[in-house]
Parts: sequence; C-alpha cells; structure tokens
Amino acid sequence: MRAIKDNKVYTVSESNMDEYLALGYDILDDKGKLIKRSPKSTVSYAEYETVVKERDELKELVSKLKSSGDKFSSMELDELKAYALEKGVDLGNATSRDGIIKKIKAVE
Repeated sequence: MRAIKDNKVYTVSESNMDEYLALGYDILDDKGKLIKRSPKSTVSYAEYETVVKERDELKELVSKLKSSGDKFSSMELDELKAYALEKGVDLGNATSRDGIIKKIKAVE
C-alpha cells in the first residue's frame, strides 16, 4: 500500500496505515486505487463553488421541467389509474405510466 499527500509518497503497511491517515495522507493500493481517504482531506473553495453552482442550476432546471409538464407528469401510477377510473376512461391494456397518460389524453 502507499500513503500519498501532495507530492509525498510512502510505502505503508496495515499496522501504520492509521498513523498516515491521521497525518492527512490518503491510502492507495498497489494499483493506485483509493482504499481510504484521510479524514483531514478537504475540497478547495473553487471546487466547492463549482459544485454548488452546478447543483443550483440543476435544481432550477428540475423545477422548470416539473412546472412545464402537464398535470399528469407529477402523478404516480396509482394516482393515474384512480384518475382514469374517476373520469370513466377505459384503460384497455395500458399498464405503464405513458400508456395510461395517452389513454387519458385521448379521452380528454
């Protein structure tokens, strides 16, 4: 195993792995795959800002998609079936959300 931090790389064993983790080193196997991340690891503020900005943009997009859809897009399968029954829509062989929505829209 290897302990890596910045430009420092040390070969470590199971017995001293915890010491290196406490010092801020990440532990990787011999193939370079991360085994354990140091509890002292941090993300730069620039990376954090990027992720927060992307998250906010995605939340806004999801909100727009939800509001631009018809009243059926937010309904669950059971709700669609109940709505069709209430409105007297014959669903025939339709069992999927899309199939049921098509049948309802065809009647309305």
